[in-house]
Amino acid sequence: MIVGRPVAEVSGSGEGCTFKNEAYESIIGDTTFNIYDTAGLDEGDQGRVPHWKAIRGLYTLIRELSGVSLLIYCMRGRVRENASWNWILFNKIICEEKVPIVAVVTGLETYDDPDHWWRTADNQRAFKKNQMRPKDVACVVSFPGRQNEWADIYAKSQGKVRSLITKYYLREPWSEEKDKWFANIYNSVFTTMLCFPFRNRLDYSTIMRDMILKLIEETKMKDEDAKKLRAALLNAEKNFRKRGN
Repeated sequence: MIVGRPVAEVSGSGEGCTFKNEAYESIIGDTTFNIYDTAGLDEGDQGRVPHWKAIRGLYTLIRELSGVSLLIYCMRGRVRENASWNWILFNKIICEEKVPIVAVVTGLETYDDPDHWWRTADNQRAFKKNQMRPKDVACVVSFPGRQNEWADIYAKSQGKVRSLITKYYLREPWSEEKDKWFANIYNSVFTTMLCFPFRNRLDYSTIMRDMILKLIEETKMKDEDAKKLRAALLNAEKNFRKRGN
């Protein structure tokens, strides 16, 4: 909808299809944006991407991006129990609460006016309950319909989302030195227990080390990149110990 043509793969299966971060170029006004379609976090174990794929996606995203200007939190027309986890993952862990977030609520084809969803007090309370504080909210229809029955609302929805992007994106993208960024994520995942359960810091360190080794093996990572990744993991663990965790 944002780009204006079919580009992103979708799936109706139980496991979903977006476990890697795909980039799509979109021109809005006179500005070119790279929009990343990240892992669908409403899928997998306990309503989230399985922990290994979540960690793998996090690391891949860190290594690919030179900076982040905006987060678009997409959700269907219901605030799920795992909403706060998803919010924490992108807002706090990945971007350290330094990047603006807008929310886009989809799946509102039954509404004559999709904006009515956000006017409902219960939905606003659900956002507050889950500590979700977007800069703005766009309620949309993201599919024009098989017979174009929602074409008018779809066109308005496209305008809404594009408007939010141009209004709220950071003109100077936020960025962090990559190894430091990885170390911060390593620490945040431990303190929030976001992606998987563990008993103590040693247990957590073992799980992370095993995941890193698996990532290196599965992706056939070059020796130089593998060394950098191991060094980043080691530095993160050292910083952990200094803090007394």
